[in-house]
Amino acid sequence: MSIMENGQDKASTLDLLDHCCQLVADTYGKPDSQEWTNSDFIRLSHILYKKTQVQISPNTLKRIFGKIKTDARYYPQRATRDALAQYVGFPDWDKLIHAQSTQQPMRLPQRPDTQPVILPPVDQPLPRLHAGKSKAHKILPAIFALILIAVGALLGFLFWQDKEAAITLFCKNPEGDNPHSAVFVLRNFGSVSRLTNEYTIEYGDADKTQLNAKDSVYSHYYEVPGRYFAVLKKAGIALDTVPVFLHTSGWTATANMMYDTTRVYPIEAPNLFVKGYNSISAREIARAGVDTNRTFFVNFINTHLTGIDGDNFELLVDVKASPPRPGVRCSQVRLTVYGDSSSHMVDIMKPGCVHWSKLQFSELHRDGRSEGPNFLGADLTAGGTIAMKVVNRRATLLINDRVVYKNTYKKALRHIYGLDIMFAGIGTVRSVRLKDLKTGKRFAGNF
Repeated sequence: MSIMENGQDKASTLDLLDHCCQLVADTYGKPDSQEWTNSDFIRLSHILYKKTQVQISPNTLKRIFGKIKTDARYYPQRATRDALAQYVGFPDWDKLIHAQSTQQPMRLPQRPDTQPVILPPVDQPLPRLHAGKSKAHKILPAIFALILIAVGALLGFLFWQDKEAAITLFCKNPEGDNPHSAVFVLRNFGSVSRLTNEYTIEYGDADKTQLNAKDSVYSHYYEVPGRYFAVLKKAGIALDTVPVFLHTSGWTATANMMYDTTRVYPIEAPNLFVKGYNSISAREIARAGVDTNRTFFVNFINTHLTGIDGDNFELLVDVKASPPRPGVRCSQVRLTVYGDSSSHMVDIMKPGCVHWSKLQFSELHRDGRSEGPNFLGADLTAGGTIAMKVVNRRATLLINDRVVYKNTYKKALRHIYGLDIMFAGIGTVRSVRLKDLKTGKRFAGNF
């Protein structure tokens, strides 16, 4: 049992905790933790969870670092200490205090594909050659093999170091109202000098930025409410993901036009979904700046931290899709449920347009282009219902009370952050019913 567990030498244990806190601050990139703001503790909580899968709340971190004053110095539980030790490079808390007590740096783990180089003792003579017969042809290959092993071990070590210095992405202000300018920071910026045009940040709203070797900070302007997932990629492969959340006050309406990715058009609708005001007229859309003779879309969005479990809920929406009009042939309706790290989404088209339909439940995806999910074909121009029911990540989708899809996903959605109902053209939302199946809690945007 370590001194941390049996209560001996309490002053020493707090000194070790202070030492660990300094290591955490150095690893985080801001050595003076006394200068940290609330957003630093929120961001560090997110980083620790991603690396260790241990949830340490921002308030707990503030107690550990002395930001929140208590009568006695706060000393965290063992799982929390292990997580902090893992974040700074040790397997667990015991290994950290052992390294500190012996003043020995942590040894890098040996890669499984390298073997230790074993050399003979210095006082052991080399094999003697028999008179009249050279054995250099046997000794030299052995020495050459030892050199190759040493070089391989060195290359493996360098590769391990390079992997540890991978660039990561963080957002300094991941939450805000609409619109919102999010600021993204690249960590381990020392390796950015090796950046090429292979590195990009995809912001989750169809926009992206190609990174360069000079900048470690990038900002992006979000102008539609929702929950976005900004992804750092190298050569198309995701390296890191951070969420950005734009919340609303009640239901909002926003329009955009096909092939015009530079603008969106907020629609003034203060009493939306109150007393029968369940649709946006062509005149209101045109007044917002949209050319209604072209293909346009209208998103009805209500986003906030709902307190509803994204893996145990039921949702029923009653909608009426747009009738045929200029630019609208498929009468598209898209329903999105925003979650912690992913979303549930269904894109419903008229039967002749299922080529464009899509389905997502967390990490599960179906696409009409490659898989032909004909079950997503439905004509809702005269009205109809879309329902999702999720029980312990077992998802069921119903269209007009008919079950069209069932499957179980693995990646938990956790919290629901709101809904987005999108129409091609002018659509109507006649009712929304969303509730938590465990607690019975109902969505504040129900009507």
